[in-house]
Amino acid sequence: MNYLRVIRNNWKKCTFGAAASVYALQSLKSHIEIEQLMRAYSSDVQANCQSDGLRKVLVVVNPVANKKKSEKFFKNYCEPILHLAGYSVEILRTNHIGHAKSYIEEMTALPDAIVVAGGDGTSSEVVTGLMRRRGRLCPITILPLGRTVQSASRRFKIFGVKDVEYVKSLCKALEPMLKDQCKYQSVIRFDVINEDKGEENHLKPIFGLNGFSWGLLEDINSAKDKYWYFGPLRYYASAVANSFADNWILKTEYVYTPSCPGCVDCASVQRQETFASTGLFKRNIFKYKNSTAEQTRPLVKNDNCSNRFEGRIEANQISINCTQNKENVSELESQFISSLKPGWDFIKKIPQITDSKILPSVVVNSRTIQLYPSDEMADMFYSIDGEEYDARPIKVSVVPNAIKVFC
Repeated sequence: MNYLRVIRNNWKKCTFGAAASVYALQSLKSHIEIEQLMRAYSSDVQANCQSDGLRKVLVVVNPVANKKKSEKFFKNYCEPILHLAGYSVEILRTNHIGHAKSYIEEMTALPDAIVVAGGDGTSSEVVTGLMRRRGRLCPITILPLGRTVQSASRRFKIFGVKDVEYVKSLCKALEPMLKDQCKYQSVIRFDVINEDKGEENHLKPIFGLNGFSWGLLEDINSAKDKYWYFGPLRYYASAVANSFADNWILKTEYVYTPSCPGCVDCASVQRQETFASTGLFKRNIFKYKNSTAEQTRPLVKNDNCSNRFEGRIEANQISINCTQNKENVSELESQFISSLKPGWDFIKKIPQITDSKILPSVVVNSRTIQLYPSDEMADMFYSIDGEEYDARPIKVSVVPNAIKVFC
C-alpha cells in the first residue's frame, strides 16, 4: 500500500520514469538484436562472399536523404560488409542537384559496380549519368536509404528506436551484389521536344527507373511534408488541403506509337540515339547495347511499329511507368485519371487515394508517347523519379534492357 500511495502522490514523476524505462529497454533490445544480426551476416560474408580480387565500387551517397540519416546508416551497416567482401569503396557525397549525374558521365573509367545510397532522385541521376556514356556500363545496386524507398519499414519503429527490420533490409539489398546476381532492367528516357519544329530538342535526355507523374495526386504527395505536424496523417492533411484547389484539370495533347517486341525499324533506332548538346560541345553518339535475351529474338518487319495515334485529353492525374506485357516485352503504361472532382466528393475518396485505389479512366500501352501540354499548364511541374521539371512538351520512350541491376 505504501508503494501505491507513493505512486499516487508522485504520478507525474512515475509516468515519466516508466516512459524513460520503456525507451531504454527498447533501445537496449534493438541494439543487441542489430549487433547479433551484423555479426551473423559478417560471418556469412567472410565464408561465402569473398571476391577473387580487389574490386572497386563507387558509392553515391545523398547526405541529406532520409532526414540526413542515409550516410550514417550506410557507414554503420553497409560499408563494413563491403570491406569484408573485398571491395575497395570510394564514396561520392553529392552536394548539389546533378552532381552524381555529371560526375558519373565524366568519369575516365567506371568502377566494377555503383551503389546508390539515397532515394529515387539519386538513382535517377546515377542512371542518367550511365546512359549518357559510351561503351560498356557497370551494374548498379540500390540501397533503401532514401525516404521514398524505405517507407515500408517505418511502421516497425517505436519511440524512434533503430529498426531491426530496416537494417535487415539493407543487408539483403547488398546480397545480390556480393553473390554477383544481376539482371537487365529497362529504363525510361525523357526528351524535351522543340515546340517550334516538333522535333527533339538538342538537350541531353534524362533517364529514370520509376516513372513519370503529373497532376493532382503528385501535388498531394509532394506537399505532404508541409503538414509534418500531423505525423502519419500528413498525407490525409495534404489531400484535404487540395480538395478545393483550382489546378485540377490537366489539358494536353498526346501522340503515341504502339508497343513493339523489337522489329527491324525500332531496333535500329534503339541501338543508336544521336543528339547534340548546347553550347560549344560537339555532337555525341550514344549506343545502347541489347542484352543476350534481346539478341536471340529474331527481328522481323512490323508494319504497325511506325503507326502514330493522336489524341487530346483533360485529366486530373497522368502517370507513366515501364511494365512488361504478356509477351515479356518492355512497354510504357500511361494512366489518365479523370474521375476526380473538387469538393466533398473528393474528401470522401481520400481513403482510396491514399491507398492508390483510384482506377484510371484511360490506359495507353505504347513504345513511345509524346505530351504537348496547353499553354496554361506552363507554370506546372512534372515529377520524374521524384524530381521536379518544368511542364514542357516531352517525349517519353522505353529503352529495353539498358542497364544491369543487382537484385
